Amino acid sequence: MTVFENMAYGLKIRKFSKDEIKKRVDVAAQILELSHLLDRRPRALSGGQRQRVAMGRAIVREPKVFLCIVAWAPPACT
Repeated sequence: MTVFENMAYGLKIRKFSKDEIKKRVDVAAQILELSHLLDRRPRALSGGQRQRVAMGRAIVREPKVFLCIVAWAPPACT
């Protein structure tokens, strides 16, 4: 499954048209700076890129509320 297919999956099972799926995925990918990665497999991505793909899956559904929890790590001691 490519990044595009991964982000589109939720819309596909909800029977959205192919044109609408492409439009929403393209917009989310542009926002998250993933456009150049849409044809790659998630295992070929960095951890941060994978997190953005997960966010993209949520964004394409256009939720009313988007809850994002970020765990902040203390700075590394040198």
